[in-house]
This record gives sequence, structure tokens and C-alpha cells, in this order.
Amino acid sequence: MAETVGATDGFDEKTMEDAEYCRSKCPMCRPARLRGMGFLRWILKKVEGSCEKCQAYEKVYDVPAWEKPPE
Repeated sequence: MAETVGATDGFDEKTMEDAEYCRSKCPMCRPARLRGMGFLRWILKKVEGSCEKCQAYEKVYDVPAWEKPPE
């Protein structure tokens, strides 16, 4: 698996894979992060915590799924 920017050690492989999916491929989270505002971001904030991939992203990057990871 490719190294992810801002990721920390100590997470299992599934958590890292889920966080990477959310960061690079998720059809809702990715556009919400890139645009920084709008309908998708609003939806993600309302359903926070319901997606295991979003939860993994938050664990790994320590920010909600609709925010960009620290650089």
C-alpha cells in the first residue's frame, strides 16, 4: 500500500485501507474535502460517524472526514 501523508503508525491494516479509501476514492468525502463547503459537506456533518471508512479516516488523520488531513 502506498504511504499516506499525515498517517501515524499503530493502526491495523484494515483501518489504514479504510482511511485511504475515504481520503482518495470516497464519492462523498473526497469532493466535500476538495470544495470545502456545500451540500455534500453538510450531509457528511449530519451523518457523522455512520460510515466505518469515515471513522477510520478520523482515527488516522485526527480530523473529521469532511476536512483535509494535516500536511
